[in-house]
This record gives sequence, structure tokens and C-alpha cells, in this order.
Amino acid sequence: MKYQPPAWIDKWLSRLLAPHLREEVMGDLHERYQRRSQRLGETNARQRYWRDALTYVRWSNIKRKPNPYPTTYLYSPTMLRNYLKIAFRTLTRHKLYTALNVAGLTFGITCFLIIGLYLFDELTFDQQHRNASRIYRVLEHKKTKTDDLTVAAVSYKLAEESKKSIPEVETTARMTSFGRDNLSNPETKNKTHLTINLADENFMKVFDFEVISGEKQTALKEPNSIIIVEEIAKKLFNSTDVVGKTLRFDFTEKPFKITAVIKNHPSNSSFDFESLLSESTFNDDAEFQKSNASDWSSHDYTVYALLKENTHPQAVGTKMNALVAANYKPEVGTTTDYSLQPLTDMRLHSDHIARGSTSVGSGKGSILYIKIFGVVALFVLLIACINYMNLTTARASNRSKEIGVRKANGAFRSHLINQFLFESLLVTLLSFALSIGFVNLFLPSFNAFTEKQLSLGFHSDYRIWLYTIAAVVLTGLISGSYPAFLLSRFSPLALLKSLKLQNKGDLSLRKGLVVFQFTISVVMIIGTIVLFRQIQYVSNKDLGFTKELLLVVDINSGDVRKNAQTIKNEISKIATVKNTSVMSRVPGEWKNIPTVKIRPEGNSDEHKISYLLGVDEDFATTFEVKVVNGRNFMGANDSTSIILNETAANMLNIKEAVGQLVEIPERSMGGSYSLLNSRETFRARVIGIVKDFHFQSLRERIAPMVLAYQNNPVHSIDYFTSRVTGNDIPTTLAKINDALTKIDPAHLLEYHFLDEQLARFYADDHRRETMLIWAALATIFIACLGLFGLATYTAEQRIKEIGVRKVLGASVVNLTALLSKDFLKLVLIANGIAFPLAWWATGLWLQEFAYHITIEWWIFLVAGGSAMFIALLTISYQAIKAALADPVKSLKTE
Repeated sequence: MKYQPPAWIDKWLSRLLAPHLREEVMGDLHERYQRRSQRLGETNARQRYWRDALTYVRWSNIKRKPNPYPTTYLYSPTMLRNYLKIAFRTLTRHKLYTALNVAGLTFGITCFLIIGLYLFDELTFDQQHRNASRIYRVLEHKKTKTDDLTVAAVSYKLAEESKKSIPEVETTARMTSFGRDNLSNPETKNKTHLTINLADENFMKVFDFEVISGEKQTALKEPNSIIIVEEIAKKLFNSTDVVGKTLRFDFTEKPFKITAVIKNHPSNSSFDFESLLSESTFNDDAEFQKSNASDWSSHDYTVYALLKENTHPQAVGTKMNALVAANYKPEVGTTTDYSLQPLTDMRLHSDHIARGSTSVGSGKGSILYIKIFGVVALFVLLIACINYMNLTTARASNRSKEIGVRKANGAFRSHLINQFLFESLLVTLLSFALSIGFVNLFLPSFNAFTEKQLSLGFHSDYRIWLYTIAAVVLTGLISGSYPAFLLSRFSPLALLKSLKLQNKGDLSLRKGLVVFQFTISVVMIIGTIVLFRQIQYVSNKDLGFTKELLLVVDINSGDVRKNAQTIKNEISKIATVKNTSVMSRVPGEWKNIPTVKIRPEGNSDEHKISYLLGVDEDFATTFEVKVVNGRNFMGANDSTSIILNETAANMLNIKEAVGQLVEIPERSMGGSYSLLNSRETFRARVIGIVKDFHFQSLRERIAPMVLAYQNNPVHSIDYFTSRVTGNDIPTTLAKINDALTKIDPAHLLEYHFLDEQLARFYADDHRRETMLIWAALATIFIACLGLFGLATYTAEQRIKEIGVRKVLGASVVNLTALLSKDFLKLVLIANGIAFPLAWWATGLWLQEFAYHITIEWWIFLVAGGSAMFIALLTISYQAIKAALADPVKSLKTE
């Protein structure tokens, strides 16, 4: 319309009038307004418009008629068939738009489902146990003058007395582990090397591990009983039907009777034990019984409490505090506090919890990344919905006459809304069906990549299907809602005269949606670049030693440990071995590296805390660690000598190593501190200082490190580490194995390369990086489809303008630039919003690492430039097509 009446009066009157009179009354008012504007001027017409509107405010115009088409009619089989028929005709008539809509939604739903399956698996860890909601792990929060830690392990007496003294505790279960050993089948001599785990008889009653054979309730009751997982049963017996047969550990002459075989742990279980010995096996061990009888302070047991229904865990934690306080008084300056952690929180909420002596824990998840990928999944799906809206409204003008004819023939707005929503749901369901196929096609590779067992089929958890169906229906409704309410609101007169359908508000909303799409895409591109560069940084950073071609071989028996020097000499004779060192732990250790209390002798200050490695005189040469002050170890005469790293030397205020005496009275293996095995303070001389080297993840700052000689009283040796040439690795391994089996014929060769072990620190980051890359590609692809839709819409709306400009001499380049500049402005706006968001988010993530990259300006330039380039490619096709169109055809088209 040439003249527009006051919008607020129109809105007020349209809400007041009865629906069946609304179009007639509004049409009369608008026609009168147009005539007055031409005759008297728009100002005069506006002054009279509101008085004309008031004349229609009477009861006969306000009264509503009964709805001749009740809701049941709108959704009757006849109407649904009609909706389906019209939807099918519309979708098949506009094949390109249908294909683009289906492609965008299929991409979005596929990404959403794959990420959703991953998140569902993470969020349902340990829920396979029937009483999971009532099972809690007991934590101890211990604070001393030198230490502040939370440990997922407590004492024997707390576990035993809690079920007797605290009414809210139905029962408790406990387990512990002590080292690794060979487990063998005496009949076939088949063997494997695994962790020795003990559990009390309640363990199998509290947890619902699926039993293949044997009696679950009594499996851990009798002494010398053992439970094994099916993988171990097949490895040792080639069968799972082995209940009643016996196994042997090397550490004892006792045979262990197999009382149950359980299924392998699922991928979403925090438990990873391969066998369980009955705790009652050690009932006849006087030392074991004596230690447990007064144990109120150790961190030897991982304890789980099964609470009664409707019990508050905080109240139980308070009573545990009182129970321990009544039976044990800690040292002056030490405070302890007990709390309960839900079983289902163990996976994602254990970042700062030391696990103590337990085999629980197949890796820690992170609730932060769950939130990040949850948001990414929703954004990908939302961008797909926005893409559908843009593409649908882009071709709105093509359907204006169809909608106008239907409204003129009596169709109510509700009919049209239902029609458009039905079309949207139909496209979404088609996309969902395709997505199911793509998800199942990609899942095998995705499972191998993430080390999970995800599936989407008839046997999937019913909750997955409920969430999926709800998400698909919601996607269909969101995608179709804006086009449905937009296209159904216009009057038949405006539609049949092919007047402009959208006002400035509609266009602004669509532009805003494109800005939103590209903002998310640019943020994800920047996040992907930063994540990639950080992973490259931590993978290639100088660690203070040379990590390549270091072969680490485990010491798995006492005989090998006693004869380590002999075996080391034999390994050193191998032509492909350059150097060999004997160590208690290695950098990048997945086991606990012990910490010790240390201070200069005669100093009355509080003890400092330092890590400790037991090494020999060849450590520095093998690892290529530089001694910067003093000297290296020279042999067994240095058994009371230590070497400090630079951080430890600074902590102890030692500038030069000249034989200063230090005292080390206590050690910790990840829990509380206890006296050394010798029960006497280790008095050592500082003979050297080495340059700092990384022995933990780069998420941690280099901590103080003490290098003690291999026969120290803190920690015994556990590894041979050899620097090899890299030539003929199988032969090298075979010769190393020969050197070990000469001393212990039963020894199993267990080895890894150190650089591969260090890479596992960042394995989860590599997975997240790859997932983020694919999600970023999906979002940019879907966003470009939306941009293509908006470019199509604009070209259709400006077809006459383009024709006129072309007749007046505009070139193809001029017209292409004219159509492209508005869209590139949208991408520039998106960049302006995305850059600070991405800078803040990536900076927050990098704080996880003590050593990280700086976020440089060129990352934003690359991300923004890439988005601009991709957007320009997307727009150019439609812009050039419109610029090349014959102006004669466009100008004569009505």
C-alpha cells in the first residue's frame, strides 16, 4: 500500500473484532484511508482514521460466532489426508528447495543424534546398577599445614562400623588393591598380568554386575574365592564355564577357586577390575587383621554406602564425622571431613579427587565438556531450524496466490497454520529417517574413535528414543512455526494482488537469524583452531627430556626386581639399545607418583611437599636430562644421595648442590602421609640439581621433584627404560624378553613407548578437537544453506529493480556487488559479535593448562575471513544468476 494507516490502531482493532468480520472491516477502513490520503493528505487521513475505527466498536462486530470447524475437524482423517496431499504436491513441485531443506535438517539432526548419544552415554555412567540412586562413595577431605586433598578412599573401621552405628546406612561395600601380579591357570599354564583387587562379601550384593555363571550373593563369602570377568576366563580357559576351577597368583601358594564369572564391564561403567579376591582370604593373616582392627585413619579402601530410602547423604556424612571423631584423634593441625559422593557423579565430578588405592576409574570425564557439547548439539539443531525458516520464507512469494485463493474460499488461519506445520513435520520426519541411516553408518567409526559402544536401534535404551522423538517433533514445530504464522496472517486481497508480503520487521528477523547462524559458526571455527593449536603445542613442546624412542618395560615379579642390575646389563648389550635406566616411575606415569615431606636438616620450618622418583646413574643419560649443578649418581655408594630439580632446589632455597643434608620422614601414594617402610627418617645428601623437566600433563605446572637412588627407602624400582635406535623393534623386544625370562621364566613382557603414553594425556582433547571440527563444518554448511535461502528471497523481491538497472546499463559485476554487499554486512556483524565471545570462551578453556598458547590476532582473521569467503561463494551463485537474467522477462512478469 502507498499510504500506511497507524499500526497501533490496526493491531488494537484486529484483536477486538470478531474473526469472521475482521478482514471486511479492516478492508473498508484501509480503502477509506487510501482515498482520504490522496484527496486530503495523509496527516488529515490519520486524524480521522481513529474516529472511523471507533465507529466499528459495537457489540455486533465484537461478538464471536461459534467455530464451525472444531478442533476434532481440523485433525480428522480427511483433513490430515488433505494436509498430506497438499504437502506432497508442494514439496515435489519445488524440488530444489525441498532438497535444501532436507539436506540442512538431515545434517543438523545427524550431528545432534551422534553428539546426543555420546552425551547420554557420559551422563548415564554407572546407572546400570539397580540401586544406583542410593549408592554413594565415601570421600575424605583432609587438611594439614602442608596439604589439602580430597581422597576417594577411607579406613577399614569407618566402612565396618558405619553399617552398624548409622541407622540410615543399609550396608557398606569396600574394595582395595595392592600391586599387580601374574594370574595363571595351573592346568594349561595360560597366564595374564593384572591388578590384585580385594572386596568384601557385600560388594556383589550392593552392585549389580551381570553374572554369567556362579552364585552372585555368596561369590565373595568364602576364603580363597575369586571372581573374574569373561575376558579373563576366555584368556585363561577359552571358556566362561569355569566356576569351580582354580587359579593361582604368583604372590602366594594358595589356589583360588572361581566362584563367579561376570560380563565384561560396559563402556559406561567406572569399574574396570578384571578380578576380585574375597577379603576373607586374609582372615588368617595376623598382620592384616591387626592393621584393620585399629584402622580409623588410612586411605586403604574405596568404600561405598548403600543408603536406605529417603535418606539425606549430608546427614550420613555428618554422622560419619562424629563416628570417626569418637574413635580417633588426628594430629594437631590436621582436620578431616567426610562426605558422600553419588555413584552416578563419579565419572563427571572427580576432577580434583585422588582415588587412593582403588582400581575404580576407567578415566575421568568432565562436566564442562558435557555442557559445551550439549550447547553445540543444540546450536547445530537450532541452526538447521533457522535454515528451514529462511528457505521457506524465501519462496513465500511463490505461494502467495495459493494462500490467497484458499483464504478467499473460506480457509481459516488455523487451517493454513496446520498445513505449514504439517509440511514442516513431514520434511523433518523425512530428514530424521535419513539421519538414522547416516548415524548407523558413522557409529562404528565413531565408537572406535571414542572407545565407546554407542548404538541407535531397536535395542537402544528407551530413553534415547523418547528424547530423540521429542527433539524431532520440537524441531519440526520450531522450523515451521515462523513461516506458518507469517504466511497465514495476510489478507486475501494483499495476497491475490501479489503485494509485498514481508514488512521490515520480518526481514530484520531473518537477517538476525543469519547473523546468529554465522556468529555460532565463527565461534566454533575459532574454538577449533585454538584447540588444534593447543594440542599441537602440548604434543611438540620441549619437555626437558627427549621422549622419542624411549621403551618402557614393566617389572612384574620379585625375582626380576632383585636381579635388575643383571637384567639391565644384558639389555645394554643389545645392539639396538643405546642406554638403559632402572626407575620406580616414569614421566607421564599413569600410576601414582609418590610424594614426600622434605626439609633441610635442622630446619624447624614446616616440611615441604615434593614428588620422588627412584632412578639409577643412567637416568640422566637415557632421558637426556641436563645436570646443571653438582654431579650425577655414580653407583650404589650414592644410596643416601638425592638430586633435585630446579623447582625443588628453589623451594628448599638451595642454590648449589654441595652435599646439604635433608630429611624425608613420610611419603604418600595419593592419600594421607605415612612413615617410610624403614620407619626411620630418610637422611639424604643433595649432590646435584637437574634442569626442570615435565613429568606430568602440561595442565600442571612443573612441581618439585626429588631423584633418589634406586635402592631408596621410599619407593622400589618398577621399570626398565631403554633408549633404542628404532631399528627392528620386534627383535629388540624379543631380546629384552629373553633377558627377563632367563631370571624369571614366568615373567610376562609388558611394555610401551613413552611418547605414546604421554600422548594419552591429551587423547580426550584430540577426540574433542575432531568432534568440534565436524560440528563446525556442519554448522557452516547449514548456515550457508540459510544464506542461500535469504539470497534467493532477496533476488526474487528485487527482480524488477534488477531488470530496470540492467536496462539502464548496470553490468553483471555491479548487480552482483549490489546483491552481495548486504549479506556480507551480515557476516561482518556476525564476526563482530563472535570475536569477543570466542576470545572469552577459548581463554577460559586454556586456563585448564598451566602451559598454553596465546590467542593471536590472526586466528580471528582466518576464522572471519573463512566465513566471509564461504558466504561470498554461497551468495555469488544466486547473485550472478539474477544479474544474468533477461530483463525483458523480469519486467513483464506480473
